[in-house]
Amino acid sequence: MNNDLHERARLLIALSGPDEVCSAEQSWLAAHLESCASCREFAENSRKTVRSLRATPIAADASLVSTTQMRVRQRAQELQRQQERLWVIVVCCAAVTLCTAFTTAVLWYGFAWIGQQARLSVPVWEAGFAAFCLMPAIFAAILLLARGTHLVDHNSSYYG
Repeated sequence: MNNDLHERARLLIALSGPDEVCSAEQSWLAAHLESCASCREFAENSRKTVRSLRATPIAADASLVSTTQMRVRQRAQELQRQQERLWVIVVCCAAVTLCTAFTTAVLWYGFAWIGQQARLSVPVWEAGFAAFCLMPAIFAAILLLARGTHLVDHNSSYYG
């Protein structure tokens, strides 16, 4: 017989679990085992080995169990803290969004009132409103750019 057939049979024996091998391959394997003594012996030895491994009790000592329990508790606490931090971030983002919406509306009406009192044209006070609203972002960008330039100057290379 061909060695490839024996290799295929031994692979199917090794994979022979409840859902591992399809019925067509199982029937081929049964037919092959009827005609091949070496593969039949391999299958029997595999069954005996699996049976003896399943019969051997495996027990963990007390220190392994307590260490595992401690690590599981630590991980559970870490996940709980992470979830609590996430909720704090969500609540803070919602609060910032609501406050920003409220203050933007108030500022809009304030700039409109100042524009009317100073008799400014609408595009002028709207430009002032836009500049006022964008000023924190522009200031932060300038600081970050200056910080990046400072790092490049002192390190002679940003990546190196």
